Amino acid sequence: GVDIEIHHTGAAHTPGDSFIWLPSKQTVFTGDIVYVERILGLGSQSSISEWPSSFQAFAKLNPVHIVPGHGGVTSLEQATAQTYDYLMNLRVQIGALLDADGTIIDAPKIDQSAFADLEQFQSLAGRNAQQAFEQMEWE
Repeated sequence: GVDIEIHHTGAAHTPGDSFIWLPSKQTVFTGDIVYVERILGLGSQSSISEWPSSFQAFAKLNPVHIVPGHGGVTSLEQATAQTYDYLMNLRVQIGALLDADGTIIDAPKIDQSAFADLEQFQSLAGRNAQQAFEQMEWE
């Protein structure tokens, strides 16, 4: 008896990311579009260019409850701070590196310190920066 809406947003963590919206519960199940409590993983299957718009697609619904792909049930505020803001930081920092004719070897040195408290930061931040560089150099 609960209406659900399935929204295919396009690429984010994977090429076929979708989210499920329960309007009567103001709840969204985002899968890997949202990571909280730990840093997201940007892989070769991910899209640094489309992930932010996939995030915005569900955020415009102003959900009260978000069930992320990683981490506990959360708010839009925390999801934005730990996923969207991280993605945008990568885009800004790597964009500046590309504009300065930096190389993929320089990518792990960008400033991601605002997200250092997230689990797996030490393991994934450098790799995420290099993956973002690799994708963004062809935008």
